[in-house]
Amino acid sequence: MRQRRCMENGVAMAAVNQSSNTEDEGLRLNQDLVEQINELVYGEHAASECWSPAKPVLVEGLLWSALGATLWLVVLYLAS
Repeated sequence: MRQRRCMENGVAMAAVNQSSNTEDEGLRLNQDLVEQINELVYGEHAASECWSPAKPVLVEGLLWSALGATLWLVVLYLAS
């Protein structure tokens, strides 16, 4: 914790530790976020049924993306 001294009036004044409190709160919030993400990825939630419909949706999304990229390349080829 840093202290700022005011020499203009000859009185040493400790700076408000608001910045260090903000940093501490930021670190606490970051740690809390990491714990929540780890719980989602590795915890019981990852093994639950709510993740089961995700695979077909991801596969379909990747297939549509591949089809779109292929179509885009064909159009670029035909336009040139």
